[in-house]
Amino acid sequence: MKERLISVLSVLSQPFVALGGALVLGGGLIGLVWLSTSVSPVGNYTPVTQGSITQSVSVSGIVQAAHSTDLSFEAPGTVAQISVQVGEHVQAGQVLATLNDSGAIAAFDGAKANLEIQQAELASLKAGTRPEQLAIDQTNLTQAQTALGNAIASALVTVDDAVYAKADQVFLNPRTANPQLAIQVPDSVLVIKLQTERTALETTLNQWQAAANSMTAAETETALKSVNGFLADLAQALAETPVGGSVSAAELSAYQTAVNTGRTNVAAALSAVTAADTAEKGAAGALTLAQSGATASDIAAQQAAVDAAQAAVSSAQVAIAYTQIVAPVSGVITEQNANLGETVAPGAPLISMIADGAYEARGYVSENDIGKIALGDAVLVTMDAYPGTTFAATVTTVDPAATTVNGVSSYGVTVTFSKKDPRIKAGLSANLQILTETKANALLVPSSAVITNGSREFVYVKGAHGTATETPVTTGLVSAGGHTEITSGLAAGQEVLTFGASAAF
Repeated sequence: MKERLISVLSVLSQPFVALGGALVLGGGLIGLVWLSTSVSPVGNYTPVTQGSITQSVSVSGIVQAAHSTDLSFEAPGTVAQISVQVGEHVQAGQVLATLNDSGAIAAFDGAKANLEIQQAELASLKAGTRPEQLAIDQTNLTQAQTALGNAIASALVTVDDAVYAKADQVFLNPRTANPQLAIQVPDSVLVIKLQTERTALETTLNQWQAAANSMTAAETETALKSVNGFLADLAQALAETPVGGSVSAAELSAYQTAVNTGRTNVAAALSAVTAADTAEKGAAGALTLAQSGATASDIAAQQAAVDAAQAAVSSAQVAIAYTQIVAPVSGVITEQNANLGETVAPGAPLISMIADGAYEARGYVSENDIGKIALGDAVLVTMDAYPGTTFAATVTTVDPAATTVNGVSSYGVTVTFSKKDPRIKAGLSANLQILTETKANALLVPSSAVITNGSREFVYVKGAHGTATETPVTTGLVSAGGHTEITSGLAAGQEVLTFGASAAF
């Protein structure tokens, strides 16, 4: 007994010694208390065991609405309207933002006009051709041809503006046989491609100018696509151009705006020419059918044309829908990153919202524990409102930066409930037990057996003659249930001294 008492006193006489996680500040004071009271610090020997251990981090949190959805446009374009603000509640189906949809609307109008023409022709075939109908069909064709000619002429004006007034700002000597970029683009292959395209484009535009009144729709569409490809390459070159010696930030931004505007205008002109060409062909077909007279096969063929025209209208409606962001469910807007006039790419998240009816819980973890937590960790949630009930959840977000809470740096952690439950309501306090790591076959001792002195960790192992031997150890996981994993220094079956008010030598 005397040897064991001296052994314990030698432990307690070390400065700043932690027994089972409790800090002991010097052995002198403990010795005085021991000698002056009838209660002595005592311990029990406990065997080292093998088993499963789960490390967890417990924090308090608050339940809040969840289920965030990121929304984006499904087509490229320029943002023309933003209809919502952060914090606003929206209904399912509500339009949240819209692109400049002039091109899509023009295509829809053309498809709709063609459908009407096809339907009228079908009715005419079924009723029999009359002179009055022939006159109407001829008028429709004349109008369609005029509209197509106007669209081609307008396209030429659009191309002139896109190339000469906008794209050529970025070139030196653009209308010569050796145009040079006025900016320094790192990609030399792209530079050569652009200069070659600009040279070829000058020939195309000159030919177009010379034959402006005789250009066909197909020739016009080919020229527009060529211009569009050139502008797309130029936009890529501007995106790769660094701000510096060859161009200032303001100049580069102005070039990009001009080129993007030119691309949008050329795309709209292409849609208009295509729609007008479709309408002209439909009118020509209608007149031909009227002049040739109707047969059963003619009527069947025209019915197929009506069906195809209806499909084109539906496709055009889908294209218009692609220029809108629509709320898929009812909920609250949490982010709005779109800007009026901004050119956006399809699929780029711009608006986020939280759906009604889904919930999560949020708490703050100390910097000492945040390194243990990872996305996807399982969480056991209890609430004061429902004692004895545990809700399953998963860690879904971990803040990348610390937040000062009550003067202490902590990291926000969000957990999402695995199942919807009508008992879960926003504002309820929640206790989050985050299960960070589990080992199935670990050496375990009671946490009170591990003594920490500075950077050293050790336990007292029962020797052959019952004496306690100080043994250095390396620890691993620590469970909320009071066990610590030993990764080196002990073997299963050895007995270690544990400390507690009811323990005895």
